[in-house]
Amino acid sequence: MNDLITPELIRAHVGPTQILREYRVFPEIGSTNTYLREEARHEAEGLVVVAEYQTAGRGRQGRSWVAPRGGSVHCSVLLRPPLLPPDLYLLTAACSLAVRDALAPLVTAPPQIKWPNDVLLEGCKVCGILTEVDLPHGESPRAVLGFGVNVHLAPPPDIAPNATCAAQHASRPVTRLDILAGTLRHYDALLAMLYNGGTDAVWQAWRMGLYTVGRRVRVRDTAAGSREGIALDVSRDGGLLLQTERGIPPQVIYAGDAIEDPHPAAS
Repeated sequence: MNDLITPELIRAHVGPTQILREYRVFPEIGSTNTYLREEARHEAEGLVVVAEYQTAGRGRQGRSWVAPRGGSVHCSVLLRPPLLPPDLYLLTAACSLAVRDALAPLVTAPPQIKWPNDVLLEGCKVCGILTEVDLPHGESPRAVLGFGVNVHLAPPPDIAPNATCAAQHASRPVTRLDILAGTLRHYDALLAMLYNGGTDAVWQAWRMGLYTVGRRVRVRDTAAGSREGIALDVSRDGGLLLQTERGIPPQVIYAGDAIEDPHPAAS
């Protein structure tokens, strides 16, 4: 299958945009996020960087992001969002919605969003998102949002035991360009909504799309260890409301991995 990605093909498949403006494609790079963070002071908003392969890809909480050469989408976007700091997490939330909506017509089961930002196919991780924000004094925030989607191949089980790839769930042959262009198209529309006063609408869409809400989960947080309970909802500032014990107020958790409990307690 021809799965070529070029700036010209991305532009043709994404179509007209409001925020995204330029596409650069590298055959190999250390990290698309690192590249854009280094270039951020000299580049305008809307620069999109795509790599065929990353030698030093990064994920959330300091993890490495490992993906086989030519088998995945590696993409980062430079943004200067006119958002207040408490709303900056919506850049990530919007990207999870965009990936979900790009995958939905291509796969046999509905993609799911796991709090805070992973996208799943039939319970297995197909996409991770990392947003890095700088708040320079007297200037608008500078954000670099990176996302990686496993398209043709997933990382080996010894590296990522719960990973999958879109091709394993596809209703027809898929290409990296299909998923990349679809994600960027949806993301540009959601960014335009955020930039024009639609923060509540994006939050509600993310909230309603979270697979995690209503489930018994174990939240692993490197700072506080693990906590278990029912994921009741998400707060307006993105926190997960976790009911750990009956009769006490739910805890609000802002960082960690929410893993569904395979053996929920009887109610």
